[in-house]
Amino acid sequence: MNVLKLTNGREISYLNEVEIRMGIDELNGEERYKKELENMETSDITVHKYEGGFKIWECTVDLCDYIEENQTLFAGKSVLELGCGAALPSILTAVHGAKEVFAQDFNASVIEFFTLPNFEENPHSAVVQGEAMGWEEVPNRLSGRKFDFILSSETIYNEDDYQALHDAVAATIKDDGVAWFAAKFFYFGVGGSVPAFCEFINQRGILQASEAKVIAASVPRRIVEIRKK
Repeated sequence: MNVLKLTNGREISYLNEVEIRMGIDELNGEERYKKELENMETSDITVHKYEGGFKIWECTVDLCDYIEENQTLFAGKSVLELGCGAALPSILTAVHGAKEVFAQDFNASVIEFFTLPNFEENPHSAVVQGEAMGWEEVPNRLSGRKFDFILSSETIYNEDDYQALHDAVAATIKDDGVAWFAAKFFYFGVGGSVPAFCEFINQRGILQASEAKVIAASVPRRIVEIRKK
C-alpha cells in the first residue's frame, strides 16, 4: 500500500503497483482489458486509449492540498471527479463528509483495479460510484444528475478535449456549484495551457473560469475555478 502525505500531514492510502497487478491477475483483467493494459505498459499516456490513470500526477497532489484548505465545504455534498485515475481528490472529499461521489475515468481497468479499491482503503461513509466513459459521453450518461463539486487534475493538456470538458461540466454542475481543475500552466510540447483552457471556457458564455491558486514550482501550476455565469 502506498501513502500520499499532504502538506498538512494528512495521509491518503492507495494501491501500489504490486497490488494493482494482483487484482488484474486474480480477476482476469489482462484478457478483459487487453488493449488498455497494453498501452499502459508502453506509455504514461496514449491519447484516447490509455489516459495515464494508474499514475499519480503532481497536480493531483495540488488539488488534494487545495481540498484540505477548504475541507469544511464538503459535508453532505455531491462530488464528481472527471478523469479520476486514483481518485485521491474525491476520496479526500468523502473523508471530509461528502455524501455522494461519482468517479469517471476513460479506462474501465483503472476504475475496477485502482479507483474503487482506493476508496475502500480510506475510511468514509460516502456512496461511491465509478464508471468508465469519455468526457463527451458525460452529458448523456449522467443526464439529470447535478453535483455541488466537480474535480479534475492534469486533464487540460490536449486542447482537442476542451469542448468535451466544457460540456461535461456545464451539464453536471449545480447552479451554485463549483469546479476545480488542477493543471500545469503550460504543457510543453502538447499544446494545452491554463490560459488557453480558461479562454475557451469563458468564450462559450455558459461558464466562468478563473485562476484560484498559483503553485510556485519549476513548472508553474494552477488551480482553476469554474462556476456558472
